[in-house]
Amino acid sequence: MGCFIVFEGIDGCGKGTMLSLAAKWLFSMEFDNILLTREPTYSGIGKQIRSILKSDTNPIEKAKIMLSLYIEDRKEHVEKVIKPALRLNSIILCDRYKYSTMCYQHAQGIPIEKIIVAHKRMLVPDLVLVLDVDVEIAMARMSLERKKKEKFEHRDFLKEIRETYLEIPKLLPDENIKVIDANRSTDEVFDSVKREISKVLKD
Repeated sequence: MGCFIVFEGIDGCGKGTMLSLAAKWLFSMEFDNILLTREPTYSGIGKQIRSILKSDTNPIEKAKIMLSLYIEDRKEHVEKVIKPALRLNSIILCDRYKYSTMCYQHAQGIPIEKIIVAHKRMLVPDLVLVLDVDVEIAMARMSLERKKKEKFEHRDFLKEIRETYLEIPKLLPDENIKVIDANRSTDEVFDSVKREISKVLKD
């Protein structure tokens, strides 16, 4: 029945790099049924979310609207992309999922318990890799890559989001959530990523 793996963390944590390396590694291991996907999606709802993220400057505004949009986009993503891929025994590598909503929308002022309840019947991944990085390191990485900051890419906001990510394994103890130290070199971080992926593929 395939395998659903999610990469999570604050902006600048390196999850895109790790996801790409994981795909290449799995392909080299002769896993050829690999799907790379991300949230928000590039569907109608996903495009709407991306447009708001680019145009808004106040992270607190539109919190409830954003939560609703993320959930609708995610439901569509699960039903139209993820579940069909799992039925084809694909290994799905997903850049962000419900955990991003829990952390980012909680930082917008929505109680995290409410966000957890809203996802109660949502598909649970086989593995969640939270790439934990110091906020200063994340911001330094982002400053090299982008000229303009998105609304969540500010120091105090990122600190709050990071703290919530570190609480997620306690809040969702029945889910397979692994926190990986992403302050290290790319090779060291990827060794940890490979180790956790190997465990779920062997089960």
